[in-house]
Amino acid sequence: MTTLTTTVDRSVDTITGLVWPDARRASDEDRATAEAAVEAAVTAGTLPASEAGYRRASIGTARSRGDLRHAVRGLAGGVPPEGLTTALGVASSLWLVMTVAQVVVWLVIGIAAGLDGPWWLYSTLPGAVVVGVLWLVNESHHRPRGK
Repeated sequence: MTTLTTTVDRSVDTITGLVWPDARRASDEDRATAEAAVEAAVTAGTLPASEAGYRRASIGTARSRGDLRHAVRGLAGGVPPEGLTTALGVASSLWLVMTVAQVVVWLVIGIAAGLDGPWWLYSTLPGAVVVGVLWLVNESHHRPRGK
């Protein structure tokens, strides 16, 4: 039972992270990337030391990636562009709804007339590729450079 619960929890975390990327829990690696963005701004002279201290404190207490976005707002790097995060959430939502609807229709037709090939895969797989590419690009912004 514990294995099933763990698997369900991971699945819910994955879906939540795709649909609401900024709601994902901030990791130490995410914080390190945000810290690096603050340091780069201080080094470049575009961020005063007093504001850098406030932003570092915000990064240290950030619970989600959305909190990190707020802490590094206006700085280059640290978090993905907001449009990318929005695109990931919208594409993931559409893809999940479309896939579930098609699988349900396929099963209903299968019960009524017999299952034929999984025709729903023709639109689900390209959608998965689009979501996967958006996810990879989004995640690349949360990783320190060189990793």
